[in-house]
Amino acid sequence: MTDVWTTAYLAALADVDAGFAFVPQPRDLSGCTVRQAVRLRRGGTAIRLVLSNEYGRTPLVIDGVTAGGGTSVVPVLRDGHGRWEIPPGQTATSDPVSLTTTAGDELVISCYVAGRAPEATYLHSAQRTGEDAPGDQLGRAQLTGATPFPSLHWITRVLVDTPASGPVIVALGDSITRGDCTTADLDQRYPDHLQRRLHAAGAGDAVVLNAGIGGNRLTRPGYGPSMTSRFARDVLAVTEATHVIIMGGVNDIGMAAAAGQRPPAAEDILQDLLALASRAHRHGIVPILGTITPFGGCVYEGFQADGTEEVRQAVNHALRTQRDWLFADFAAKVGAAGDPTRMDPAFDSGDGLHPGDAGAQALAEAIDPAMFTVGPPPRQARAL
Repeated sequence: MTDVWTTAYLAALADVDAGFAFVPQPRDLSGCTVRQAVRLRRGGTAIRLVLSNEYGRTPLVIDGVTAGGGTSVVPVLRDGHGRWEIPPGQTATSDPVSLTTTAGDELVISCYVAGRAPEATYLHSAQRTGEDAPGDQLGRAQLTGATPFPSLHWITRVLVDTPASGPVIVALGDSITRGDCTTADLDQRYPDHLQRRLHAAGAGDAVVLNAGIGGNRLTRPGYGPSMTSRFARDVLAVTEATHVIIMGGVNDIGMAAAAGQRPPAAEDILQDLLALASRAHRHGIVPILGTITPFGGCVYEGFQADGTEEVRQAVNHALRTQRDWLFADFAAKVGAAGDPTRMDPAFDSGDGLHPGDAGAQALAEAIDPAMFTVGPPPRQARAL
């Protein structure tokens, strides 16, 4: 079997944080079968699963794992055994599993935890509905007594045995990248639309991976590790990545004000964004910087505080006028024609901050497919 494994699915996971009341908290999955589905960006003849206990305080013991789609469901072993034990702070990669998949397939992954499930390493809002049910139901087509949930637990990557043959784009960002407030289970996030856009433009081998976390910030504490601290995990560790789209800063502005702090200076946010762009370039990845989308009239506390709009506009002006890096003008694409401080109602999910389905499509349309014909700079060794 091949030694070449590439990323067909990626999720940026985080710790449990009860301080963020607006995000779904993880369920107690002890003694349950947990069934979750992910959309593959690339297919192959074999898969490997990467499960994470990065934020666990005790070992994560999973007594059985299966994967498949339709009627083709196979056990997923680790080191030849069906039982996985993942120490705290670590991830575990499965043995290769013969399973033929194609780009766009939905891969259904089921895990049975007989004992206690530690506090979850999870993605709080996945825009995909998972479900859990009591007992060992790995062999059942439908779970009995299932309860749905909106998060993604443990699954951080799916690898396939197919080499990359086109652009591999990591979309790094917060809830706007993650797709919060788009329609769940219909693949309406902007990276979903971007992949379809690139395929329609003739780049059928393009892969777009979503590394967004709702509530995330650039360098300061927010929900999950900052974009700067997780850049190695979620971008550089995708060794076949050719491009990264970096959209951040909105939570740095709004969350600071909500906490009674002054919003960061525009120069500080710009410096953080440019530092990530430089870091990508040094490691052979083409960076694309995204402007900060409008939040005028946003319903969330903090975004309307004095000075927040001025910071956003200053950052965006600097991104539009710099000449070092490619950029996508997300703000201009979704801003209202008569008032660019607000999102166009046609694109607004209803909260004044998050684009809905049409807004996510508009974000994808702000990105010129020609950007992905730009070859990456010479690669240095990727020191993670």
